[in-house]
Amino acid sequence: MRADRAALYAWLVCCAAALPSHKYSTRVVRTKYGPLRGIVVHSHPQVEAYLGVPYATPPLGSLRYMPPVTPSQWRTTRLADTMGPACPQVPPAASPHDDALLIYPRARIRQLEHLLPILVNQSEDCLYVNLYVPTNGAEEGNEGESLPCLVFVHGESYEWSSGNAYDGTTLAAHGNIIVVTINFRLGVLGFLKTGAKGSAQGNFGLMDLVAGLHWLRENLPAFGGNPERVTLMGHGTGAALANFLAVSPVARELLKRVILLSGSGLSSWALQREPLTIKRKVAEQTGCHGDLLEDDLAPCLRKLPLSQLLAVRLDPPRFLAGFAPFVDGTVIAPPPTDSSRLGAGAAAVATAAGHELADFPHRELLFGLTTTESYLEFNAQDLEFGFNESRRDRILRTFVRNAYYYHLNEIYSTLKNEYTDWDKPVQNPLSVRDATLEILSDGRTAAPLIRLGYLHALRGGKTYFTHFHHLSQDKDYPQRPGSVHGEELPYYLGVPLSISHHQQNFTQLEQRVSRICMHYISNFVRHGNPNDPSATPPPSNLLGETPHLGPDQMLYWDTYDTINQLYMEISNKPEMRNHYRGHKMSLWLSLIPQLHRPGSDLPDAAMRHHHFQDDNANYYEGAVRPQSMSRAHVPHVVNIDDGARGEGRSTLSPHSALPKPSPVPPVISTECPPNATVTPMQPDDALLRRLASSHYQSYTAALTVTIAVGCFLLLLNVLIFAGIYHQRGSRPRRSKDDLGEAGSSSSSDNYDGKLDYEIRAYDGKGFGFECKSAHVSRSLSSKYDLRTLSDCGEPTFGEYSCYDEKHRAARNSLPDVSVGSAIEAGSVVCIDTQKPDIQKVEGRLQDVIGRTSTFEPRVVDSSTQVKFGPILDSETTSEANGDSETGPAGSSSILRVPPTNSTPMPPGIMKKRVQIQEISV
Repeated sequence: MRADRAALYAWLVCCAAALPSHKYSTRVVRTKYGPLRGIVVHSHPQVEAYLGVPYATPPLGSLRYMPPVTPSQWRTTRLADTMGPACPQVPPAASPHDDALLIYPRARIRQLEHLLPILVNQSEDCLYVNLYVPTNGAEEGNEGESLPCLVFVHGESYEWSSGNAYDGTTLAAHGNIIVVTINFRLGVLGFLKTGAKGSAQGNFGLMDLVAGLHWLRENLPAFGGNPERVTLMGHGTGAALANFLAVSPVARELLKRVILLSGSGLSSWALQREPLTIKRKVAEQTGCHGDLLEDDLAPCLRKLPLSQLLAVRLDPPRFLAGFAPFVDGTVIAPPPTDSSRLGAGAAAVATAAGHELADFPHRELLFGLTTTESYLEFNAQDLEFGFNESRRDRILRTFVRNAYYYHLNEIYSTLKNEYTDWDKPVQNPLSVRDATLEILSDGRTAAPLIRLGYLHALRGGKTYFTHFHHLSQDKDYPQRPGSVHGEELPYYLGVPLSISHHQQNFTQLEQRVSRICMHYISNFVRHGNPNDPSATPPPSNLLGETPHLGPDQMLYWDTYDTINQLYMEISNKPEMRNHYRGHKMSLWLSLIPQLHRPGSDLPDAAMRHHHFQDDNANYYEGAVRPQSMSRAHVPHVVNIDDGARGEGRSTLSPHSALPKPSPVPPVISTECPPNATVTPMQPDDALLRRLASSHYQSYTAALTVTIAVGCFLLLLNVLIFAGIYHQRGSRPRRSKDDLGEAGSSSSSDNYDGKLDYEIRAYDGKGFGFECKSAHVSRSLSSKYDLRTLSDCGEPTFGEYSCYDEKHRAARNSLPDVSVGSAIEAGSVVCIDTQKPDIQKVEGRLQDVIGRTSTFEPRVVDSSTQVKFGPILDSETTSEANGDSETGPAGSSSILRVPPTNSTPMPPGIMKKRVQIQEISV
């Protein structure tokens, strides 16, 4: 059985860092704090690793629970060949195996088995970075050729993991970028609010990341990097931290671009909503008592041994965070009150819940998801065999109670109804499992992250969205519905392409997917665009088609905007799609926020209406937060009644000034339930929201051009048709001389451009046909009365050609008729192919039909006789009686060769024209 990709990745890093056979680099990098010598970890192209480089003074003793301090300087060359220790933590246990299966999936256990050895070496002296630097991409001091930098913030949890577990060698080599991993304080040492209420004492893990970015800004030029081109990439909880830093006033200028994978600051687990509650629990378990609101716990906690601090257990509500970032007013600042900072979509953005976390439109954003982000929330038995609806209801009720405050019953019923397959009378345990995974994935991770990307694009920022859809064939993922959380990370970091004897565990397909991921990521880091600089959108994308690509070509990745909402689906065959899980996302981003409103200003007793009526533990699965009878302050929830009074939002006329944003309290928390989204707008606001996007302008311009071209072509067709019609109606008639020579001047005067033929035979049966011959124009409206065509060589109906007078005027001559039959308007010929003496007949039409008579050629017998002129009553009677004229004496007209002594015809008329003479009885 092949190992889990992330676990194998961690194992590779451990082995790579411990191997003593690495060759030291020949160059010495002189940083601001002292010279460094790294090791060569990749030869072609060459990549040097600088491991365990301190970016801050160790937070020991009096520096515990203090912001980071710049590192001390050293004079001699420091060998950066060993990673620094991991920060103090208590990672989950992977043994005994049977007990672990009751808590984690099989894939998670295998990952922990390879990851935990890296986390054994722990120390409070843990503030180090690891740099992976390509040496052939830039020369030191040449800023024009300097390399961009990618800083990776690890995820897993706010309480455990380490940057040492992620190797940036392959990504640095293939992407020609500097890759940096970083360690920062975690758990009780990194995310505990130790100070008084309203103070900024805490969030030391975030402060460590800010210190690391400052160190890179000072020292990247020494490694050949560009400090102005730093991209911050986070995964899971690391993505939430990266989101906070992207909008932080103390770090936002240190970044150029942001990559968020499987997380954002808008998720329910991203922030600690009640930091003082966590402070009280720590005080109770450590014995550091005092005034909860006024005293600082830091002096007492500095005196305690590390083991006692790590022994603190919080047992937070399920699906919520324990030790986590909280609002401190410094690193995570309140949203701006100046509407001029909001950009083009100020009217829409100012009232959008959580808009402050998307306040970086001048920085490019790339965000990505996997299919099943909540896979690690269940144990192996649940994932392999599923569970029943009763357990599904308990899990869903627990999630709703912990994530929302208002109208819990309505939200619960809505989610249950939406994610139930009502086509099945009995729900299968596996289908119930899949529905529960979808609910938690969409509500806790996908919807908040998509909402953040939507707000970023709404502000005018350049945004890219990806869904990792490739499924590896690991048996550690039984019956999984799509890709799972964390599965994409090894591909982005190039683990399938790592140089190792374990590389054969990865197929060529997996290596291709990894190349695709690294191509897009490295291009985004370099250019702010995942495509090559010279790449342009292929025309086929405009038609919704995926172009055919060669083996070395990459599909063009278009931007995500608020209208088309395009995203890249990465698999072995990448594909551009739109509106990721559109129906389900509309539920989370539109309907649920409308339900999650407190309503009008009611007394606190009315909060009972919003709560679940059943508070028994049997209705839940996991810890739940208490339901308070006082109205909680949730800044990301907009009160629609306040908005109606003009306090929360305002509508604008096209010529009115930009509105002021909603008033905010002095300290605004960015904590929010995962469902919060753009507040439903008034009509004017909705229009402004659409107009706020720069992509909308290009979209409407393209649509306008398309409509204009279509209208132009339509007008051109109308003009052409009118010209043809006018030409046909105004074509001059033939002169009388020509008509006389043709022997049909009278009939020609009466001819109106239409044919009204009646071809008759005497077989006792009559039926009408329209001329459908392949040689007949359908627009001639020719009408036939065909009874039988037994003679004339028994031709088929398609052997006749009908030509009206206009065809005769346009053509001076007709070809010789040797076989078949021909019919002309004004002169009809039926040639018997069985009789050679009439295959070529010439003559003139001597009789002139009166102007009021109807010109009708009729087949009167079986000897190729055609009668011209009006149909007489006597003829009709004889036809009805079945009589036929046989012989020249009884014929009213026959086809014959004109006599030799006839007057010669003009040359223009003699040119191969078949003419007809009528012989009177």
